[in-house]
Amino acid sequence: MSEFKRQLPNILTILRIPLAFLCIFFALTMKPLSLTVSLILFVLASATDYLDGYLARKWNIVSNFGKIVDPIADKILILGVFFVFTYNGIVPIVMTIAIAMREIILTVVRLMLLPKKVVLAARISGKFKTFTQCSVLTIIYLIFIFKAPLQDLVQHEIIRNTIFLLIFWTMCITVYSGISFFLINRKALSKLY
Repeated sequence: MSEFKRQLPNILTILRIPLAFLCIFFALTMKPLSLTVSLILFVLASATDYLDGYLARKWNIVSNFGKIVDPIADKILILGVFFVFTYNGIVPIVMTIAIAMREIILTVVRLMLLPKKVVLAARISGKFKTFTQCSVLTIIYLIFIFKAPLQDLVQHEIIRNTIFLLIFWTMCITVYSGISFFLINRKALSKLY
């Protein structure tokens, strides 16, 4: 296997970090054009996440760099967008904090287990959580990109309530996957003590 092929998953992971920061930057103004750019960056960053994981599994490449940087890059992207939407009054801060706490705690736990050679594979609830977060954030992007024509068709209150329900659902799935993680991995987590 060539060195480039071996490093490609890591290169994609590294690429995701500037994409995430650019995504966050463009989302800040909440103007349709900048949100469109931000959404494109969000989709690209999400695609690199999927692609680096796919290639690493396909080629059976495991690196300490990937184990550490990949989850951090994911959290920068997802939490960054959640915090921008919270800053702009779209997502309630309580929900963003609940999502952020789950993401940060589990990432820290995984990183603490790495020196002990304990790698906890992603479970179906975690994959569903990630899919839900990305889908809901994409829907929120689209709502605000097309806000003007949407408001001609649908009352503002319906849009606001729809966003609230989507975020509430996302928060529930996120918290559930975190609780599930701790329950399923009790034995491995005992190695932290």
